[in-house]
Amino acid sequence: MAFKVLPIHTLNARGHVMLEVVRDHFNIPPDRMLFEIQAMRKQVVDVLKTKGINYDELRAALVPDREKLELALIFDTMKIESSWYGYEVFKRLIPLLNPRSKNSILHGDYVGENEHQDILFEAFRDAGYPVEQITFQHSTQFYIVYINNLTDTAFQKLAGGLIGFEGHVGCANVTHHSHFKALLSLRLTNLGVKFGRKIIQGHEDDRDETENVNMSGYPFEENGYECISIRSDLEGVFLSYKIESPVFDGFEVDTEMSINSVNSSVERLDDLDVHVEDAKLEYIKTAKAGSLHHAGLSDVSKEEFREIIRGKLRSNHIYNMSYLA
Repeated sequence: MAFKVLPIHTLNARGHVMLEVVRDHFNIPPDRMLFEIQAMRKQVVDVLKTKGINYDELRAALVPDREKLELALIFDTMKIESSWYGYEVFKRLIPLLNPRSKNSILHGDYVGENEHQDILFEAFRDAGYPVEQITFQHSTQFYIVYINNLTDTAFQKLAGGLIGFEGHVGCANVTHHSHFKALLSLRLTNLGVKFGRKIIQGHEDDRDETENVNMSGYPFEENGYECISIRSDLEGVFLSYKIESPVFDGFEVDTEMSINSVNSSVERLDDLDVHVEDAKLEYIKTAKAGSLHHAGLSDVSKEEFREIIRGKLRSNHIYNMSYLA
C-alpha cells in the first residue's frame, strides 16, 4: 500500500470515539488504519479548500505554542437570566476577539457527580482568579469558555473585557498543567476553530458539504464573522483542540491513533527510549532560555530532561504528527 503520509496537526480519539469503534468493529490492522486516517485527512483538506481555507494554516489554532497563553473564562449561570446562557456569554465575548487571530474555542458546563464536588471545588478554587464574590453551590452552575493561542494583550483584553457582565465571575490561566486544566480536558467540547474572520464548526454528517451552517447559533455573523462548517465526523477528529492532560484509564487509544495516523507501526510510548544529544540540549538552553527559566528548568540536566520528555509522552498530548522517512 504505497502512498504519501502527510502531516496531521492534531487527531482527537479522546473525545471522539469513531476511529476506535471502526477499528475494533471491523478488526482493522494498523497499516489499513493508517490509510483510512490519511484518506480522512485528505477529505478535510479538500473540503476546507473549497471554502477558502488552507488546512496547513490552521496549525496555530490546533497545536499548542509555548510562547502563547491559554485562558478559561468562568461564568455563573445562576447569575444569567436567560436559559440560553451560552448565547448571552458569546454576545459579549465575540466583540473582544482579535479578528486576525487563529484560535480554538472550547466550552461546556463544569459537570460532576455529587460525590466529586469537593475535588471539583478545590481545583476550581486553586486555579481561578475571581473578579467578584463566588458562591460555589455545585459545579454544574458554572459555564466555562476555553481559548488557546493568545498573546498577552489578547489574554488581558478577554480577562478584563467581561468585567461588568454579571455572569462573569472569574478566569483561570490554564497555559500550564493544573488539576483544573485536567478536569476541563474531560468536560469541555470543541465549539469551533477561529481562522481570522472565519469560524469553522461541524455540521450534521448527512448535510451537503457545500453548505455552511452556524450550528452553535451564537452571534458570529452579527459581529462580522463568516461561519464555515464541515461534517462533524471530520471536524471532531481533525479540528478539535485537545487540552493537555494526563493519560486517564480508558483513553490510551488516543495515543495509539495519533501514532497510527502517520505510522503503521504502533508501539507503546512507555516502551520507547528517549535520546537527548548534548548539543541539542545546549541549543535548547540557549535558544529557549526564557521559556526554561519560566518553567524553572534553566539548570536541567540531560537525564532530568529525558524524564521530562518521557512524562510529556505519557501525558497523552501528542500533536503535530509527521512521518520522517
